[in-house]
Amino acid sequence: MDKCSSHQVLEQFLLLVSIDSPSGKESQIANYLETRLQQLHCLVSTDFAGNIYAILEASNDRVDEEAIALNAHMDTVPLAIEVRPIIENGMIKSDGTSALGADDKAGIAVILTVLELIQDNNLSHPTIKILFTVSEETGLKGAKQVEIDRLGAVKRGYTLDSSAPVGSVIVKAPFKYKVTIVFEGKNAHAGLAPETGISAISIAAKAIDSMHLLRIDEETTANIGTIHGGTNTNIVCDRVMAEVEVRSARQSKALHHIDHIRKCCQHAIDTIGGEFQFDVEESYPGYQLDKDNPILDSMQKACKELGVNYFEINTGGGSDANILRGKSVEIGVIGLGYEKAHTKSESIAISQLTTAVRLVELLATSRNI
Repeated sequence: MDKCSSHQVLEQFLLLVSIDSPSGKESQIANYLETRLQQLHCLVSTDFAGNIYAILEASNDRVDEEAIALNAHMDTVPLAIEVRPIIENGMIKSDGTSALGADDKAGIAVILTVLELIQDNNLSHPTIKILFTVSEETGLKGAKQVEIDRLGAVKRGYTLDSSAPVGSVIVKAPFKYKVTIVFEGKNAHAGLAPETGISAISIAAKAIDSMHLLRIDEETTANIGTIHGGTNTNIVCDRVMAEVEVRSARQSKALHHIDHIRKCCQHAIDTIGGEFQFDVEESYPGYQLDKDNPILDSMQKACKELGVNYFEINTGGGSDANILRGKSVEIGVIGLGYEKAHTKSESIAISQLTTAVRLVELLATSRNI
């Protein structure tokens, strides 16, 4: 990549991080992106959720080829607002008062720069479909509302949203479930007749004490994220709600551990009394890419051509790709190389941004990949 192109992606990234877009408040960046995509000769539309769909029609010599998809999310964590980026020793970071927002504005910057390079250099390319989603950070909400008919068929797609180094592809991502447990006891005056009550807090404590939590095995985790209950110290608490997440690379393991948690709740009820409600919701499906998946083949070829190290990585987190693959879109997550995402120490190397542009340009335009 020449110096001009490197400057393009850096300038684009710095502009994007200057636009606040915490989850649920993406309108300003969405307006910018719609205008910019139109300037880059894309056909642009949005859905009721606020997701942006853009199509760059194939060059005349590539109209018979299947489309390629590129995906990133517009929102950031709440900490990435009023960002004041600084550059030191080839690294872009915030001034320490906010997160940087490289997750996922680095992905957007790379995609926009690739589209710009295609236009500036009149590069031959198949149809390229762009999907920018909202509210990824708060439960992949935008991806869950993507209208697949609007996105249309694609040969392969790439979600640019991982802290793994450029050249990496996520080959395994977990199934995630949300478990909501409501423990119900019986209220009573804590000073006059506590023996007539059943403490929901005691039920919850008994159940939680017997649960296997945090790291279960190399593929499975479980965590109680919130617990709420009680009103006053002079009342025996009659209701406690706990929210739990369970993740595993294998769906069978996740479901087995959820059953373990349910049994712990039942044992607490059998011991102390009271009742419990147990609700399970799939947050997103997991996936595993087969060795012959075209996404892996294309990544290996592109990395070899660029002289970039190729990595296959497992992750414990979810992304838009989990949801889109569940909707039968052939898409995988590739690394951008940002570090310490969601913190005031978040950073990204300029070299990672520029290498990502070279890689995605190849993935989107090469006939041999």
